[in-house]
Amino acid sequence: MSGATGAPPGAPSAFKGRSTPRKMSRRYDLFRLFMIALCRVLFGLTIHGMEKVPKTGPLVVAANHRQYPDPVLVCMAVPRRMQWMGKKQLYEPPYKRFFEFIGSFPVDREGGGRAGVKIALGYLAEGWALGIFPEGTHKDDGTAREAKSGAVMLAIRGEAPVVPVYVGKIPGPLARLRGERLRLIVGDPIQLSPDLRGGKAYREAADGVLRTIYALPKGDRQ
Repeated sequence: MSGATGAPPGAPSAFKGRSTPRKMSRRYDLFRLFMIALCRVLFGLTIHGMEKVPKTGPLVVAANHRQYPDPVLVCMAVPRRMQWMGKKQLYEPPYKRFFEFIGSFPVDREGGGRAGVKIALGYLAEGWALGIFPEGTHKDDGTAREAKSGAVMLAIRGEAPVVPVYVGKIPGPLARLRGERLRLIVGDPIQLSPDLRGGKAYREAADGVLRTIYALPKGDRQ
């Protein structure tokens, strides 16, 4: 778990008036363990490479995005309390409380997202793990979209490694009968060069991160 004991400067007061981050982390841990157990029963869940996640320090977790439950699935693969950047349209009842619970904060994409970047960098400065989908929106056919450069930019400015995570498709009943399983694969941390500058360099690095994510199943022999 991160060593942070409170929200960073500029972060939304998701905990204010309800629970301390420490108490919320205990509930989060229980929720995470429950979901792992449930998904093992329902979907034959396997998680490979969890030990590769750094235990402390700032971290950007970058994952492919193929279905709506992906944030929860990534949280299952990463044994640390995480924060997520989410579009502000998600923060409407009855979903608002849940997104706050899993550590998500709203970002106004139409407004340029500058406030969200400031909050994200604040979390990284406090040693949190930050979850991002480089593809932006989900795509359920399993093929890669064009990568956005936000994850790379935050990792460089926040002096954080990028941990790639591959999220497999949640198998339906027939797929389970055929022996298909839900796979989560964590790759080795990627340390980006602090000398990277400019949109083109960021985009190329982001494409490299996304290629690494989609290559993880090919190198997974378990």
